Amino acid sequence: MRRDVRLLLIVLALAALTGCPLRKDASAPQVCAVHPQPVVIVQRVYVPIRESLTATEPVAEGPLDQCPSVAAQRKAALKRANAKLQQIEQVQGTEVKP
Repeated sequence: MRRDVRLLLIVLALAALTGCPLRKDASAPQVCAVHPQPVVIVQRVYVPIRESLTATEPVAEGPLDQCPSVAAQRKAALKRANAKLQQIEQVQGTEVKP
């Protein structure tokens, strides 16, 4: 073998041996660049609002001669809508319990 090739093989063998240890030293402490820490993720699931509470109220309409009747119907619809809003307010923001 030529001297250059032999020298190259020796250099490659030494580079391979110095790159990785022959045995793992168990007594040496593990060095880590980042220390992992647990992260708590809070996922909130809220109670859905029933469809009956989100349904629209019909608005009463009619000619002027029926004004008192139409006004009473609108007042009743407004009271129903406010009652729905109060029920939604009681449920809104509460979490689902398993």
